Amino acid sequence: MIFWIIVILLAVHIAAAFFMSPPTAWANWFFDKFATHPKLRPDDVTDVFVGEERLGPADRASFIEDFNGANFLYEGGVIPQWEEQPVDVKIVQGKATFLFKMYLYGDEMVEVVRYRKKKYTPYRVRSGRLEQFLRSYRAA
Repeated sequence: MIFWIIVILLAVHIAAAFFMSPPTAWANWFFDKFATHPKLRPDDVTDVFVGEERLGPADRASFIEDFNGANFLYEGGVIPQWEEQPVDVKIVQGKATFLFKMYLYGDEMVEVVRYRKKKYTPYRVRSGRLEQFLRSYRAA
């Protein structure tokens, strides 16, 4: 009887220790599910559309690098009501599809509105490279 109590307590202790400090890869995967500004995995991204234009492999890799390198500043804020049209970006990564409208402020600031399941979340990032990349596609 004592043997089984010790075995059960040992198993509960191992399970609790695992859930209190899970492996880094699993923790990152879990928190990335709820992140406002998702980090894209280049190997998993199958398509990137800027406006109606589908990006080629070199441009897609450049966009992913610029998007992941953008510094998240804050969530919320006012969605700009400019006459200027936003840059629409659609990203397909595995089963997930991300829809964004990106407003270019200048001074390396990009207002991003993320659409997910009929809800939207505005947030702001700072990235001169992302802004320059989006300006080149908007002008084209």
